[in-house]
Amino acid sequence: MKKLLSIVIVEYRRVDEVIQSIASLKQHLSLPYEIIVSSNSCYSDGERAHINDTEERVKWIFNERNGGFAYAMNEGLRRAKGDYLVIMNSDCILNSGLDSMIDFMERHPEVGAIAPQMRDEEGHIQDTARPYVSLSSYTHRQVKRLLTHKTSIMNPDMDYTQVQTVDWLIGAFIMVSRKAYMATNGLDDSYFMYAEDLDWCTRIRQQGFEVVYYPKTIITYKGTRRARTNWRYAKIFVKSHLRYWHRFGFFWGYPVRKKIIFDEP
Repeated sequence: MKKLLSIVIVEYRRVDEVIQSIASLKQHLSLPYEIIVSSNSCYSDGERAHINDTEERVKWIFNERNGGFAYAMNEGLRRAKGDYLVIMNSDCILNSGLDSMIDFMERHPEVGAIAPQMRDEEGHIQDTARPYVSLSSYTHRQVKRLLTHKTSIMNPDMDYTQVQTVDWLIGAFIMVSRKAYMATNGLDDSYFMYAEDLDWCTRIRQQGFEVVYYPKTIITYKGTRRARTNWRYAKIFVKSHLRYWHRFGFFWGYPVRKKIIFDEP
């Protein structure tokens, strides 16, 4: 019996972008799936009715407030019925199916979270699998970004072609097992935006699961990176990381991962 996959997408004033993302899902997914869109846009009743008619096989959830990314994701995840659950940004486009990722997790039940390789529209690999963020590494990363003017700061110690455990995965696209979701109760919606993915991966590992980067599957990810150009988002970004450090440590104390490279064809 094939496993059911639930995909949850957060929408905020980006219906056209969501529709494009959904089209890529419908084109490439061959296994049983459901798509849930959780909207923080606070649309009128008329707008909601119109949006509901735009896509077949899509469940829209219209939240009564804009409670942030984690809040909206949790609203969708609570309604998801899948054996595996995906949180996905509206600016992600599938280029292939997700069967191999699910097959991998079926063979490795110790893996609680997994994410594909993400590339920008020009084909450049994005830094979507990262080391833990301490206060010192955060400062070093920001200085390096200012000096190099690079949008992605790649880890020189990581081979991005290998299936491997990593400290954490960015929340643009993460697949989790039902067991890992139940063990962590989803994302922590005390984070309005940013670092909720770092927090979730940390808690998934605390529960005895591993977190894996899976470059055998590739998706296209635009990534707006608004915290670098907008002062309001920058403040939220810093506030979220302060919350993470207060919980897990400013410099150390993060759960140690098992350093595993998987031999995948």
